[in-house]
Amino acid sequence: MKKDQVKILTAALYQASVGKEAKELDVIVANFSNYLAEHHLVYMIPNILAELEVVHFSKEGIVSAEVTSSEELPSAEIKQIADLVKGKVNGEAREGSLGQKTSKEVVVKTETEKDLIGGAVIKYNDKIIDMSIRHQLNNLAKQLSN
Repeated sequence: MKKDQVKILTAALYQASVGKEAKELDVIVANFSNYLAEHHLVYMIPNILAELEVVHFSKEGIVSAEVTSSEELPSAEIKQIADLVKGKVNGEAREGSLGQKTSKEVVVKTETEKDLIGGAVIKYNDKIIDMSIRHQLNNLAKQLSN
């Protein structure tokens, strides 16, 4: 029920806020916050915000890519990753449609994980590109054990 409730609340907030000016948005957010407080639903705010991002990205044709690397990536590398994902997403969209051109924007979120040793793991849509050294070492170990 909680997940359904998050989706319902998110859809209502999104519909109420589309095309509104800043002053109107302030009122909508204040009313929404009051509603959540009055109904003891404040604990849902992180889930609502996450779902709101998903809905917004979907409506606007934005692709979210998550990049996990062993250390902080320079902005030039993040841009290269965004371009890589954009090329793959747009290529998939062209293959699926009859020559229609699409141009999706890519938003890259980064995080670090020391266990990766090096390289990066890129997740977008339902795809994973694992270019980590840990993954390569695991593949090598499998090949050597066969």
